Amino acid sequence: MKKRNESNKKQRGQLQSSLVEMIAAVVAVVAVNVAGIYLFGRIDLTEDQRYSLSKQTKELLKEVDEPLQFRVYLEGDDLPAEFRRLRNETKDMLNQFRAYNRNVEYDFFNIADIEDEKEKAAAYRQLMEHDIQPSPIQVKTKNGMQQLVLLPAAEISYKGKKTYVQLLTSQKYVAADDEINNSVQNLEYQLSSAVRTLSRSRKPTVAFEIGHGELPSPNLYEIQRSLYEQYTLDTVTIGENIQSLRTTVKKDSSYSFAPKYDVLIIARPTEPFSERDLFVLDQYIMSGGRVLWFVDGVRADMDSLSKQPQMLAVANTLGLDDMFYRYGLRINSNLVMDIRCRPIPMVVGQMGDKPQYSFTPWYYFPDLIATSQHPIVRNLDVIKSDFASSIDLLQNEDDLQKTVLLTTSEYTRLKNAPVVIDLNEAKVEPDQRLYNHKEVPVAVLVEGKFTSMFHNRLTPDFASAPEIGYRDRSEDTKIIVVGDGDIIKNRFSAQERTTFPLGFDNYTQTLYANREFIMNAVNYLAGNDDVMATRGKSVQLRKLDMVKVEKSAALVKVVNVVLPALVMAAVAALVVVLRKRRWKKNTSGADNSDKGRKQLKRKK
Repeated sequence: MKKRNESNKKQRGQLQSSLVEMIAAVVAVVAVNVAGIYLFGRIDLTEDQRYSLSKQTKELLKEVDEPLQFRVYLEGDDLPAEFRRLRNETKDMLNQFRAYNRNVEYDFFNIADIEDEKEKAAAYRQLMEHDIQPSPIQVKTKNGMQQLVLLPAAEISYKGKKTYVQLLTSQKYVAADDEINNSVQNLEYQLSSAVRTLSRSRKPTVAFEIGHGELPSPNLYEIQRSLYEQYTLDTVTIGENIQSLRTTVKKDSSYSFAPKYDVLIIARPTEPFSERDLFVLDQYIMSGGRVLWFVDGVRADMDSLSKQPQMLAVANTLGLDDMFYRYGLRINSNLVMDIRCRPIPMVVGQMGDKPQYSFTPWYYFPDLIATSQHPIVRNLDVIKSDFASSIDLLQNEDDLQKTVLLTTSEYTRLKNAPVVIDLNEAKVEPDQRLYNHKEVPVAVLVEGKFTSMFHNRLTPDFASAPEIGYRDRSEDTKIIVVGDGDIIKNRFSAQERTTFPLGFDNYTQTLYANREFIMNAVNYLAGNDDVMATRGKSVQLRKLDMVKVEKSAALVKVVNVVLPALVMAAVAALVVVLRKRRWKKNTSGADNSDKGRKQLKRKK
């Protein structure tokens, strides 16, 4: 009887212990979930850190103090696999945003689900008005192939302001898988850049210089419209006024000068700069100013060829050679011809009284590509150019860092001015031996401390005058020089009163990445280094080696199908054996206790 009571006590103790363990486990699970609401932690073991936000993005999200709403137009059961991946990666990115700030909200929406056709058309039109480009795709259905038009975009709202982001980074010479992968790499940059634009209290100032025959405002409308969301825009005429580009800063009893504008854009000048204008520009850069140059090395235009089949292209003399030389560059008076180029329509015959046209490669319109991994041009699509000139990188005394941003292809020819441009060249097969240059620079970034163009050229009295504020060496600053003024130019039809998108080729109806290139360049020059740093993120696309897959197909099937079943069977067998051993011990122990009790009774 005593043994039985002890056994019952032991069972109750085990039951109480099990109950305490179960309650402790439930409390621990609840505590972890409650802590998860307020705390967030993640260990990213991936080599490319694809599940980690940059430090700059985290700091940006910490400053969001009101609801930040993302509406993503990338949803639907019929999405192709590659777009489903882009959708899932976008959702993961937004989940990371929300993990660092609970003010982040998002939803995914399919415009095709809108039943009202007028409302649906208005939704499509609204996105396209904000530079969201449609992506037509073929989808396999029960009734065959069907074409869908997707607008992969995100609408972002914060504090009563709204902006739009294109999620798909289209690239002309890139496979579909790589195109999606590059879009995934740019997700953090695209989304965080939009958030920064909406949350910024002060907009940096971008000025367009006028007074030297630059592009007229209708041809700059598209880039100015794109810049307007992020920057305060202005125009400025230098007019040999030393204070036109600088502002006076008073420090106690002394004065110093600072740049009046964060970025100065000089868009295809056609009239020479005077020595005094060059001094104003030079001192603006010496004060830390940043300049984005679009300069033609040769005067050439398709409008002249539309009137006659030949044109003489001559050097574009602007007086900038000495300045660029001091800064370590030279824009050559030549034209680059490239086998990788845009076509133009050419008359190839007559049908009755109507001419017959055919698209023919026009080697003076090279497709510029990004050969650098710099954040300005990383994963950037092809750039449209017209009559571009090459840029040489020179050695000088200054320790300046030069980065080539855009180049031609590996099949390039150079023609020095003066050169006769003949439309009939498009009808002649190119001689490969003449296209013996490769990756010729057309756009270059220069960074560092610049030496003034007027070093050792000024009289002591003029150089020391306080109202002049001459500086012989600059602070750390940056300039970008592009050897084609048409890269920033959008087409404008005066007859139709229509402005075409920047980078749009009217002949092939193709949209190039000119706008993205210029926006990235301005962002970098304006000092948005924290935003541009996110463009350096690399997500590797690890594709299957189909040759190895075919060779080891049988082994892979065995490992994935048979091996798990064998492992489960072995575990089950082990459990059965252990259970038998345990019950055998318990049974033998019970038998021994019964024998002992019987022996005690006999003795009594």
